[in-house]
Amino acid sequence: MQVQKILGECKKNLIDLDDQIILILKAIEQNISIIIEGESGTGKTELAKTIALSLKRPFYRADGDENLTITQLRGWFDPALVIESGFGEKSFIPGPLTLAMLNGGLFFFNEVNRAPSESINGALSAMDYSERSIEIPQYKSIKATDGFYTIFTLNPAEYIGTNPLPEAFFDRCIRVHLTHKTGKIAEKIVKLRTGCTDKGLIQKCVIFTEKTRTEANFERGASIRAAIQLTQLLMDEESKEKQISQAINAVYSGKVKLQPDISRSIEECLDEIATEIFFDKRPKNV
Repeated sequence: MQVQKILGECKKNLIDLDDQIILILKAIEQNISIIIEGESGTGKTELAKTIALSLKRPFYRADGDENLTITQLRGWFDPALVIESGFGEKSFIPGPLTLAMLNGGLFFFNEVNRAPSESINGALSAMDYSERSIEIPQYKSIKATDGFYTIFTLNPAEYIGTNPLPEAFFDRCIRVHLTHKTGKIAEKIVKLRTGCTDKGLIQKCVIFTEKTRTEANFERGASIRAAIQLTQLLMDEESKEKQISQAINAVYSGKVKLQPDISRSIEECLDEIATEIFFDKRPKNV
């Protein structure tokens, strides 16, 4: 694997993640499964998709929730086709895990800790570097082809209502931790994602977003996705105060959460930050 060449391709879409990319590429080369850990909006999915694209391998995704079964991951038999031709290749509908194994692609399991434990346990043999196979009941054993690898994500801030992951799962993986990007790095990401050339606007949107994560009024702040969306809404023309306030409420009201003891509304708290960042004071470097 030409790590530096692939790193160069990834850097066209990813900023300030060189060390993480190199670590993941080395793990893929050695058939080691990867957990990308970080809060919402830290770029976990974008990192995985960009690496798959740079490696020119197919991308197969599953999203963890309480209803996800191991059958959905592996695949299932179409009842009508079973009646017609029995249990076999013609009647089997492969799931994302099986497709990734057969086609030498990335199996991307998002929010793995939200899936039932039995679903995770059912995928352990595919993750094992010595086995790399799964058993399909009433069918056959599926062996992974060259190029198959697995990446999982989890959000450490959202363990409430999720399932504990088995030790065997962590034993098969390495963990790569992502954090929120701030300051000039965040500004570069917003510019890359939006194409906006207004440096002042980008700076204001980034500072506004970061304040939702640092102000005492907020229990949960917004991620860089909010800064990107706000920039997109304001970048085409010079917006008036009312338009800016409307855009801020549209973007942030569903992304932030106030502390339980705050009596004011989300809109009032957002407006207070907007007054400081957009209407009164010039932005300062973060």
